[in-house]
Amino acid sequence: MSWLRNGVAQPDTGFTSGDVNYPAGWIKNASQSERQKLNIVTAPSTPYHDQRFSWGFKSDGTENWKDLTELKKLWVSKQDDIAEGLLAKCDKKVIEALDEAATFDAFKAAKPSNYTTYRAAVRAAFKNRKTEINAASTAAALKAMLTGPSTVTQNKKDSDGKDIEHTDAFGNSYDPKQYEQEVVGNTAHLDGKHPWPDAPTS
Repeated sequence: MSWLRNGVAQPDTGFTSGDVNYPAGWIKNASQSERQKLNIVTAPSTPYHDQRFSWGFKSDGTENWKDLTELKKLWVSKQDDIAEGLLAKCDKKVIEALDEAATFDAFKAAKPSNYTTYRAAVRAAFKNRKTEINAASTAAALKAMLTGPSTVTQNKKDSDGKDIEHTDAFGNSYDPKQYEQEVVGNTAHLDGKHPWPDAPTS
């Protein structure tokens, strides 16, 4: 923790005020009222910035965002790398079917349909994720889309769209009322809106 005395940085390594010498560690161990008598307050913490999206903070306190066009290129490229990696993991199955087929028609018939479906889903996810990234209007919006929570907890709904109440063992309501909860994809986050598909298990 850092401190300010009369608006100026004051290390807690010992200091003099008037004719009184204060030892190292005094500020940390003093009461709030004792610190106030000497006009010592906690220094504001340095705001956090994500180096992937911004250069830090300007002198006016606003965030110095990186170039949006370059950020979009970078993050689309990252999605492309992920898609290529997912497709590469199932290339073996497709190549085996191709090697064993006498003709192209035989290959199409023998190619595992679950892998065909999966590979199409990977490409679709990449396309959708690329579209979302390129649609971001600001670097701040892009950061929120990529770094926020991918899931959210919400009240579970019935078929009519109403919240499902959680009751006790006798069917009585709690006070205040409680509701059944469920975890769903956060559609404000890229992973929640366009998740990568699960790979086939066989």
